Amino acid sequence: MSERQYLRKATLVLVEGDKALDLSEFHFQFNTVQQDVESPNNCTIRVYNLSESTVRQVRGEFSRVILQAGYDGNYGVIFDGTIRQFRIGRVNATDKYLDILAADGDLAYNWGVVRKTVAAGSTPDSRIKAAIDAMAPHGVTAGYLMPFTGGVLPRGKVLFGMARAVLREEAENQLATWDISGGKVNFVAREHYLPGITVKLNALTGMVGRPEQTNEGIRVKSLLNPRVRLGGLLEINNASINQTVNQNPNAPPGPAFNQYSGVQLLATVTNDGLYRVFVIEHDGDTRGTAWHTNMVCLAVDTDSKKVRAP
Repeated sequence: MSERQYLRKATLVLVEGDKALDLSEFHFQFNTVQQDVESPNNCTIRVYNLSESTVRQVRGEFSRVILQAGYDGNYGVIFDGTIRQFRIGRVNATDKYLDILAADGDLAYNWGVVRKTVAAGSTPDSRIKAAIDAMAPHGVTAGYLMPFTGGVLPRGKVLFGMARAVLREEAENQLATWDISGGKVNFVAREHYLPGITVKLNALTGMVGRPEQTNEGIRVKSLLNPRVRLGGLLEINNASINQTVNQNPNAPPGPAFNQYSGVQLLATVTNDGLYRVFVIEHDGDTRGTAWHTNMVCLAVDTDSKKVRAP
């Protein structure tokens, strides 16, 4: 994407079965948090000045929220999940609000139970499929599943317990991460990344400020961008990254804070500017200034196609 981003767009729709309520014309704020870990992603939405009857309808009739945001030409779903809680209150004497707290895949995460016996010779694919099938009644299905290797069991095995525990064990055995995004279970090898679009960020495509090299990863901020995906690739001009100077008074002179007592503390900066996204936070206000995406990434070595940890 090389075009400039302008003309904000956002829709907020509550859903229950074939019934929907569109709140897009109201003033609302939102914050979504997505992480490349197994725990469910979450979203907080504040809608202003709904009528009492609409508040009662929202609280009594709807269980799912779909939030889309972005710009004209770069617009899409940034959160789709189950409503878990409501809060009501007032900002001042005239303005009131309804908070909607939602989670993505938390019902499947908390209530998906697998009860199945797999025969001798079972593969990771079959065990992972059994766990995802147990989540299906709660609205979660298979997304991207990496090619699995090894893990063929010489004897039968009973799978009984939380589906998430089965997925956790298989992910550890496969040296992978798994998460639930948009109601889909994704498995990605720790040293690789989600195939698909590489999002290029620079001053012309929405980057805000300068990326920062930290001990958690490369922190990047941009105008709100729904094309960024957990586990996907981000391309950044490395010349724009603020790299931390050496803070060890006993270290030899030099600008790079690469080692401290023999341990690398800061995230690696690549030669080609490719990074895997591990955290995404979208913040927006339909009548305010907030309209940003914050990301934390780790370097990808494109020669070996591996993610390089801090």
